[in-house]
Amino acid sequence: MASLIKLLLELGRVKFLLYSPILYTVGAIIPTVGGGAIHVWTFIHGVAFTWLTHLMTHYCNEYYDLEPDRANTSPSPWTGGSRVLVTGGLKPELSLRIACALAGVCIVLALLLPNNAARVLALLAVFFSWEYSAPPLKLEALGLGEFTVTLVLNTLVPLLGYSIQSGGLQPHPLLLVLIPLGIIEFIRMMVMNMADWESDAKTWKKTLVVRIGIENAVRIHGIGMVLAYLTLIPLYGMGLPFAVLLTLAATSPMGLRYAYRLQKGAWKQKQTMWILPFLASTHNGLGGSAALLGMILVKPGISPTAVEFFPLYLYLGGFLLLRFMARAKKQRRLPKGPQATPA
Repeated sequence: MASLIKLLLELGRVKFLLYSPILYTVGAIIPTVGGGAIHVWTFIHGVAFTWLTHLMTHYCNEYYDLEPDRANTSPSPWTGGSRVLVTGGLKPELSLRIACALAGVCIVLALLLPNNAARVLALLAVFFSWEYSAPPLKLEALGLGEFTVTLVLNTLVPLLGYSIQSGGLQPHPLLLVLIPLGIIEFIRMMVMNMADWESDAKTWKKTLVVRIGIENAVRIHGIGMVLAYLTLIPLYGMGLPFAVLLTLAATSPMGLRYAYRLQKGAWKQKQTMWILPFLASTHNGLGGSAALLGMILVKPGISPTAVEFFPLYLYLGGFLLLRFMARAKKQRRLPKGPQATPA
């Protein structure tokens, strides 16, 4: 039973679930920035929906991406799928059944949300999450994978959190923060697809990177990284608080550094492309965390036990746990020294 649970967790790629609550909370905190607190139970409802939808997407992707994953002979811990189905650890049909069951739960949770705007946003999130890799649309194969992920995680999810807490959708200057976060997400997904572009090109999975060529994708990534941080200047003039601008700007050294490595040809090296997807995902998570922290600083009165701190604690704890597990795994793989022999 323990081995089955381990395989199911690996198949669900649960480590990627750490940052979706951050983006949800970025939206949820906005109605309370001027004062007040997040409504805890509706917040939990939204987090549960967000997590299960994210998890559904992983099980769905594992099933429908099986052919390109099999074609990938150099996967990394962050790209190329979980490898559970590729190695025969579990049957592919099980992954699809789990995805369908989660989709049903997500639809029920969506319909139980407190207002029509939240229900529509949630149902759209389920639809686009499913169609990312599943027929009939297979959006990732149309070169729309980056757009779809950005639409769901960086637009629909934070707007869902916002609409749940505010009772609907109405303009707010803090929603402008979704623009740089969306750009960072888009180019982060380009990095994930850069790592798999050769194997994807051999199958039906014609991602954006495959369609435009990896060299053009690298150029667009560099432009996008610079653009993401340059947008902070006009957004500040449009009402984005200085604290949010400052916390987001603090993540620029990491983003610009790994973007520079790509521009200098890091994508040509298989070993480096094991590292860059991790850096891109970490930078993406830090960007969302920085935006959320900036909003927390804007709020009157800061309580470390407030619900808006939950995703930050989760992300930090999960990140440290993953680093510890990776280091322990590496230590186990190291060859043991020669055994001493008695004289």
